[in-house]
Amino acid sequence: MSYFQPLTSFTPDYCPSEVHKWRSTRTGLQVVLIEQERPIVEGYFAVATEIEDDSGCPHTLEHLIFMGSKKYPYKGLLDTLGNRAFSNTNAWTATDSTVYTLTTAGWEGFRLLLPVYLDHLINPTLTDSACYTEVYHVDGEGNEKGVVFSEMQGVENEAETIATLRSKKIMYPEKCGYSSETGGLMGALRVLTADRIRQFYHGLYRPDNLCLIIVGTVDKDELLETVSKFDESLPALPPTANKRPFVDSTPTPRLPKTVIDMVEFPDKDESSGHVLLSFLGPPNLDFLANTALHCLLMYLTDSDVSLLRRKIVEIENPLSTELEVYTDDFIETGLNVWLHNVPTEQLEKVEIKVFEILREHVEKSEFDLQQMRDVIERERLQYVLQAERYSSTLANLAIEDFLYGKINGESLAQAKHLSEYETILQYGVHEWECLIEKWLLNNPHVAVLARPSAALAKQLRKGANLRLKHRREELGEKGLERLAKQLQLAQEENEKKIPDNLLSTFPAPDPAKVNFISSVTAKAGLALNGSDPKSEIQDILDQDSAKGLPLYVHFEHVKSNFVSISLLLSSAVIPQDLLPYLFILLGNFYSTPIVLDDGTTLDYEEVVKQLKKDTIANNYYIGFDGEFEEMISFELQAVPENYGKAVEWFKRLIWNSKFDPQRLQIVIEKALMGLSESKRSGSYIVSSATKRLLLTSRSARRSLDELEMESLLLQLSKDVKVDPKPLIANLEQLRSLLFTPENFRVIISADVKQMAKPVSSWNAFSSRTPINPTAKSLVAVSRSYVNRNEEGAHLGGKVYLLPVPSTESSYATLLANGPTDFKHPDIPALAVAATYLEAVEGPFWRGIRGNGLAYGASVLRFIEGGNTGFRIYRAADAPIAIQKAKEIVESYTSGAADFEPLLIDSAISIIVSAIAEADNNYYAAASRKFLQEVLKGLGENANQAFLSSVRKVTADGMRHALKEFLVPIFKVETGHVFIACNPVKVAGMKEVFEKDGYEVIVDPFDALKKCNGAVGVDGTELDLDEESGSDYDEDSDYDDDEDEDEDSEYEEMEE
Repeated sequence: MSYFQPLTSFTPDYCPSEVHKWRSTRTGLQVVLIEQERPIVEGYFAVATEIEDDSGCPHTLEHLIFMGSKKYPYKGLLDTLGNRAFSNTNAWTATDSTVYTLTTAGWEGFRLLLPVYLDHLINPTLTDSACYTEVYHVDGEGNEKGVVFSEMQGVENEAETIATLRSKKIMYPEKCGYSSETGGLMGALRVLTADRIRQFYHGLYRPDNLCLIIVGTVDKDELLETVSKFDESLPALPPTANKRPFVDSTPTPRLPKTVIDMVEFPDKDESSGHVLLSFLGPPNLDFLANTALHCLLMYLTDSDVSLLRRKIVEIENPLSTELEVYTDDFIETGLNVWLHNVPTEQLEKVEIKVFEILREHVEKSEFDLQQMRDVIERERLQYVLQAERYSSTLANLAIEDFLYGKINGESLAQAKHLSEYETILQYGVHEWECLIEKWLLNNPHVAVLARPSAALAKQLRKGANLRLKHRREELGEKGLERLAKQLQLAQEENEKKIPDNLLSTFPAPDPAKVNFISSVTAKAGLALNGSDPKSEIQDILDQDSAKGLPLYVHFEHVKSNFVSISLLLSSAVIPQDLLPYLFILLGNFYSTPIVLDDGTTLDYEEVVKQLKKDTIANNYYIGFDGEFEEMISFELQAVPENYGKAVEWFKRLIWNSKFDPQRLQIVIEKALMGLSESKRSGSYIVSSATKRLLLTSRSARRSLDELEMESLLLQLSKDVKVDPKPLIANLEQLRSLLFTPENFRVIISADVKQMAKPVSSWNAFSSRTPINPTAKSLVAVSRSYVNRNEEGAHLGGKVYLLPVPSTESSYATLLANGPTDFKHPDIPALAVAATYLEAVEGPFWRGIRGNGLAYGASVLRFIEGGNTGFRIYRAADAPIAIQKAKEIVESYTSGAADFEPLLIDSAISIIVSAIAEADNNYYAAASRKFLQEVLKGLGENANQAFLSSVRKVTADGMRHALKEFLVPIFKVETGHVFIACNPVKVAGMKEVFEKDGYEVIVDPFDALKKCNGAVGVDGTELDLDEESGSDYDEDSDYDDDEDEDEDSEYEEMEE
């Protein structure tokens, strides 16, 4: 018998989905099914988590849930099973909820894991030993450890974290859940007990406070059968209804007056800070008001001609380099506006300036109604596009509805349509001015001004080392030995081996049942290259094609209501002396004046307005689909009826644009102001160093690096004010060399049947410039490995230590020379071996993350650039983490450790899941198909061929791949090491690596000397008497940065 009662069922009128919601009359458990045609089935299991303190209980449970359940009391069982079932698990903790995720290629594996996952949620073990290792402990050397503690240690002193928390503490009352740091402050985590965590768990992890949201191609009857069995095992609802978190809490009083507060964040570079403006908005369920305010904020900030951006960012001597808006979707919506990289001396003035601009805009009746209506229509289309491409779009709506919506499903049913956009399209100037006055000008707000402080950075470092010293003295040798033993016992209890017979009871799903997305390839012009493809879509193109079209045009026919056009170009045609100017051309591309064919000039503001009206999105990328970064791609997205306009816009932007000195100056100054933010990122510093030290100046990847560009930008910022002609002449020459017919590859993803003139629309574009008579064929696809310098081509023997004063964690990348041929016969074995090592609960996970050495560790397979590598993210002790990784790899190559057959199968399953997840929508599948089959030259059905190859990989093949490509990474003779770390750690690391035989180069770019003369050449501070030790914790391209979380959501990182 099923107790699940249907609450609502509907078909959104803007995306191909079916939405159903049920609630158990017996337990209150809620289930939402969002049926969409995708290869991936995704589960979001949401718990409302209201807490009135900064203890971090919600965040600790996010980790502890994965430590085992009463039925399955084994750490990592979920992830180990997930590896077999084409699945991966994760979770995040937000201010108002904790959401656990299950992502599986196909329904079969999802159905297998769902009951096990739900048992972990409802019946977790929550043992003392798990709390000890995962939350907080002191190790045998007196260092503070714990996965949660280390994670928060890495973010607690970041500017965004400090400012956001301070804003919430002011906006909300002390005992309000919205004012809490749900991730946990370090001081609170130090004293948090297992009993307090268990108490919090029992109060909120109950069936009526849990919602299961499933998205994908699902058997509805099987889903209801599975959750009904689970529901029958749960306790029934109590006679008196439980308090609903947040909804039944005391309402938040509005601020009586505006509060402006200054906070400091640690950083030696004191040149720029940030400003956060926060407002309490309308009720969450007021969909019309919230839609209107979202569009209004976009009107104010979203483009170069938006009011605030135009007057604060797009000016000479910008007051900020970037405006960012987001909402806190609480019971009452929080409105937030960030102004990033504000000159420190302008922090207070910028806050005043924002409101002066808004008030003047209203008082002088300058509101641009047509621009507002264009914004509304564009936002509506962008939402439809997001709903089509990303399963999380409707899933997030369902989570929000669970937290704040009406229990009967009425509020979720509002997602059936987007009528709010139609309503606000009818608003006049008066209504919009009233919204500005009500919610921004006359609504008391919180302004947090975040100022960088070198003194605070010094104070924190000194304080940490003093705490370590006092802790060691207080504990003494015996106390430290006791703690080491306590940690060992806890780890032994946590690491009980999962019985093989238990794992074997869960059969591996059939990969043939995964419904991978497919597209139909068709070609025109030079893309045909003598071929004669046959298909219905090809016939459509052939009927519209002019013979001899001197342009490469590649189509991927997919199910979509949108057209995506990419222009892919090689940087190899650009002379080396002009390559650095590509940075300026790209930054100027979409917001520059244009001279039309009839002589009419459109100023940059009109260009931006019209471009946004005719297209949904415009972007440029270094590379294509995250790879081939010696190539440049430009992208426009539009509705099919505007396809011809999009092509015309490309023609205008490429050949009709005018290089305006004032616009160029703004591009340069914004780039310079943004450098301070880049220099605060340890992962970016490592990425930059690998490019600047291992590639020649002929490389676009190196030339487009922000830090590589710094000296030229400084010079250009002076020159352009005196005489802009030389800069413009260089840009004109660059344009003439880059944009030639033989250098264009046009890639179009769309439903070709919806398109008018799919090929002939390009006739005017291709006739704009004649094809070079000396060009015999298309310009070849550029590869990174051909631009390696001598050092990059012969890696080995060097360690680069890169001091970053603003980071408390270390970030490391190790590189060796590797294969450059995408068809190299060892690539499948290398893929399986790497996946085996870095799998969740795999050797790296247990040996490195499990021992608190680093938050993440992964293998790099950068075939496009000719490298294999190893990366460590947020390391507490980078040298020991590297040594541990080396020992693990060598244990498998020597035979000391065996590749387990079950785990080999799991690694192959992970690869299947990764491919399905990467191709989880038609646009992504089409892009990756072109990447794999054309750019990499792997031919038709590349994914299927690769999966066939990995299924044939043996343990011997994996061992061979490790010996050939991973062992050299860790050898002095064949590997390079790059580490970004706090200066206080440099001396100790230098000593370690020199003992190993490396040549150690500290601060190769003299960055510290430039920003602070008080730092010695070895990275130690000349004015501090500090210990060298510290208790700080903090196919892939090696310059992929790991993004820091900016929304106070702490996500379990399962790489």
